[in-house]
Amino acid sequence: MALLRWLGRSAQTALALVRRDRLALTNSLFRELEAAAGEWRWISGPHAQIRHPTLRQLARVEARDLLKQGEPVRICRFECGGVIVELRIERLRTATGPAVVVSAHDVSGQLRTDARLRRDREARLHEERMHAMGVVASGLAHDLNHSLNVLALRIATLRADPRLSESRHTLESLSGLVEQAAGTVSRLQDLARRRRDRPAEGIDLSAVLLGAIEMARTDLDGQGGRVRIAADVPPLPLVRGTAAELTHLFSDLLLNARDAMPAGGTVEVRGREHHGAVEVTVSDRGRGIPEESLARMFDPFFSGSESRETGLVLSIAYGLMHRLGGSISAANRTGGGAVFTLTFPLASPPLRRDDRRRRREPRRMRVLLVDDEIDNLEVLQELLEMEGHRVDTAASGHLALERFRRGDRYDLVLCDVGMPEMSGWQVVAELQRIAPETRVWLLTGWANEISEHDPRLAGVRGVLGKPLDLERLRTLLSDLEGPAPASGERHASLA
Repeated sequence: MALLRWLGRSAQTALALVRRDRLALTNSLFRELEAAAGEWRWISGPHAQIRHPTLRQLARVEARDLLKQGEPVRICRFECGGVIVELRIERLRTATGPAVVVSAHDVSGQLRTDARLRRDREARLHEERMHAMGVVASGLAHDLNHSLNVLALRIATLRADPRLSESRHTLESLSGLVEQAAGTVSRLQDLARRRRDRPAEGIDLSAVLLGAIEMARTDLDGQGGRVRIAADVPPLPLVRGTAAELTHLFSDLLLNARDAMPAGGTVEVRGREHHGAVEVTVSDRGRGIPEESLARMFDPFFSGSESRETGLVLSIAYGLMHRLGGSISAANRTGGGAVFTLTFPLASPPLRRDDRRRRREPRRMRVLLVDDEIDNLEVLQELLEMEGHRVDTAASGHLALERFRRGDRYDLVLCDVGMPEMSGWQVVAELQRIAPETRVWLLTGWANEISEHDPRLAGVRGVLGKPLDLERLRTLLSDLEGPAPASGERHASLA
């Protein structure tokens, strides 16, 4: 009866009957699977290294082992030439003695579908995590940049006080620390992929890369010299970026390569111009990257290494390169080790500037400051008034617009973006209606999250970032000596 039931299922399932260590019966579906070219191997498990030349031998060996172990049933998966088969091997009692039924199902399509669904689910979860992290990072960046802005401006007022000339060195050191802290906030935004700004000026990538290599060599020398750096970096064209950001980037990649070779070895660094861009590779002779990890190497907090915070390092690197318009990729080297390849777009030719206007004494400007943070208003008003400008303040967008409705006009309006009740964008939209000739610059801790292609920038002359760069603000005020630019003038960012 059991044999008859088995034969009844044979039209839908690939089946074989094993008796006395040979295949007594097979159906047409089983024989079709037998035709697959190549060796049959376990997908995973303790027998993963075992290979069977044919499906027939595989069925015989597994049936023999099932009877030997006394198991009633065994389910396992095998692969041959891209075909994945799930075998159900079951003991069968017959009148002529024990036998084994082997049923085979081609699950290749099902596994591909499951893998695709799993990848889609992971991608959605990744997007949700990135969004949540981006929201948190954006809020932190805004608040930290606000505090750093107040601190930087207070230091500037102290530096301008002649009575504190003996403390100038200390104040300059504090100013440098504020600048470093602002850089850390920017890297936090890179990690969360929130930054949209792109440096406009070009830098000498060869000098930055060689400088980072020398710093890394100093660190390596203090560790017994087990790891050395071989550099091939010729003079390269100017690329987009800032020296501070790229120095951090290359230093992190070099230290990551060092940690991949705990027993020592050579880190190879090469730079070249390639297809209208600059390509830099950093490679090691370490353990390499597991194949299953390659696709996630640049995800935040993912790390295939137990040494450093590799996930954070590589995610920040990815965010920076994406923002610069370049790319970074990871691969394994033939013979062992990993290689990271970075591609930088070439910088645009520098704009020629007429500096004669800058040498003239700037005239007295009338400036309106709009910010809901009183400490920001007070210190910036104090600084601008120290430099001879007439400054009014408004602690909200409504108060600023009320001044314009009364007939007040200004050479420049500096308006914060993130204000309650009425945002800076709403203030700009109203000013376009009331006084469209007004020069408006936004001042915000979110400056580097605003894309230069943001349509809301149509009503502003540009964006100034917090902490505020006073030299750039002075340059802006000097530029205002001429007539107000036309509404279609190209916008700039001094973030």
